[in-house]
Amino acid sequence: MNSTHITLLGEYRAYPLRAGRHDDFAPDDPHAALGLSDALAAALSAWAKDIDAAMNTWLADRDDVRWDDAFRRLHEEGEALAERLARELGPGRTVSYEGVQGVSCAVLGTRLGNPVSAG
Repeated sequence: MNSTHITLLGEYRAYPLRAGRHDDFAPDDPHAALGLSDALAAALSAWAKDIDAAMNTWLADRDDVRWDDAFRRLHEEGEALAERLARELGPGRTVSYEGVQGVSCAVLGTRLGNPVSAG
């Protein structure tokens, strides 16, 4: 896979990255050949696991306040990760951040739709 555009999306029980028409994939997937640093690959994987944990907590207790707080934090972490990803991928590739599923983008004031580039 050698896509010039990578999408970062926080989705329950899914890997955080997508490229073109490909399904989700792990940051350290050798077929993706992104060449990410171990630190960024670990941070992206931890972020995906944190999303799963937050969703599992919400499914168990249906506490919407805790859900909102957790997912706002996760959304902000995702924005920072998208910027790191764009820097590591370098020129010639773009990264878009599609947020965390289950969070209202209008509430968060997200920059969705504005690709992060490695400028």
